[in-house]
Amino acid sequence: MPLLHFDRLSGPERVGINVQDRLFIISADLGQAFDYTAISIIERVITGYGVLGPDRRGERMLYLRHIERTRQEEYPAIVDRLIELYRSPQLKGQEKAVVIDFTGLGRPVYDMMQQAGFRYSLSSINITGGADANQNNGHYNVPKRELVSNLQIQLQNNRLKIAKGLKEANALIEELSNFQTRISESGRDTYGGRSGIHDDIVMSVAMGAWLACRNHLYRIGDDKHM
Repeated sequence: MPLLHFDRLSGPERVGINVQDRLFIISADLGQAFDYTAISIIERVITGYGVLGPDRRGERMLYLRHIERTRQEEYPAIVDRLIELYRSPQLKGQEKAVVIDFTGLGRPVYDMMQQAGFRYSLSSINITGGADANQNNGHYNVPKRELVSNLQIQLQNNRLKIAKGLKEANALIEELSNFQTRISESGRDTYGGRSGIHDDIVMSVAMGAWLACRNHLYRIGDDKHM
């Protein structure tokens, strides 16, 4: 399986913008039973020349660098794949954050990843139907509506750019266009794809984009002992 699709020419260096900070976020939406598991990698770049610098200082841009999906993959194999991506030459020596879907069977996968050597860079997101997001030591509870709406905003405002030639890019756009809001009898709204439509790629990218938009991340680093 290929590692990463990096179109470096679409990055900030192409237009001569100074980079203050760079972070790569590996995000995994874990499938259950016959569902797909999707893994994506977003590069977050903070540009500018500091507080006294010219225009565009402190601007945050996101670059979707990689998407892949697999079906009926056992969780140990998924953990091995995440390790392979984490150790890939393109990410060597870079600050990284890893986030996995904690909903459902996420807990045992999180434990397996810790046992495999993930320490400083590992976070989790429990996708909820609530109204507000909260966190405790790198474990986040985030409403699905917030994840999806943030992704839509980043795309609409051209703050999330998709690398040219990315294999699953069309699937991402298709999944996002199929998302619907439903209002229950109790008045609560729920987000989801139309019947029979997968949303694994959307949720993987949405988790990564949401984490990338946090001003303070609790779990980042380069787990060199991996």
